Amino acid sequence: MRRRSLLLGGMMAAPALMLARPLHASDARRVWFDPAQLPSYSGRLERWLINPAGEIDRALLKEGTQIIFPATESNELVAAIRPGDNLITWGVRARNAPVVTMLAWGSSDSEPANFVRQPSWFAPTRRGGTPQTVTGRVAQPLLTPQGEAIGVILDNGAVVRLAADVHAALGDKLGNGAAVAASGPGSEAHGLKALDAERLGTAPDKLEALPQPERRP
Repeated sequence: MRRRSLLLGGMMAAPALMLARPLHASDARRVWFDPAQLPSYSGRLERWLINPAGEIDRALLKEGTQIIFPATESNELVAAIRPGDNLITWGVRARNAPVVTMLAWGSSDSEPANFVRQPSWFAPTRRGGTPQTVTGRVAQPLLTPQGEAIGVILDNGAVVRLAADVHAALGDKLGNGAAVAASGPGSEAHGLKALDAERLGTAPDKLEALPQPERRP
């Protein structure tokens, strides 16, 4: 009954996601948790995303769900899953936001799952050291594993990271579809850019300094 309630909870909490077949415990391969209790989320990969340190640590599905994983998993994931391919994630979904912390993954539920040794329970804080500028329109907020907004993902795949309190203070300026330009230290890698915003505006020539955050993501 516990397993059933977990699976149904995942379906109710994430209507935009398809619930795939639960992972069998016989596939566990010496992991400490029982994967048969976990819901699985399936969707087509829109793109990989990098953090300001230049590491791939997040997937964006076409349905809009963000999948968070440690950068140490990125080489295997990128080699196995290409944009447009199916990605199955066994993991934990935030209560009120479309973001899943990856505990295991695969491209098909007929194949053995790949287990994540050190899941990303908290948003990474690693920073880049190269000045970057990005511009685009907001596709959706950048989310922590707990579902808190800490910046935005632009329509071109660029990531603008902010402290949670700064993001909240900016309000509608960061709404979906809003024009955003930002500058700050970050990285350019894998054809993408990501930065920790120090200045932000609606265009590169209209950037204004951001208030000092109470805490960084």
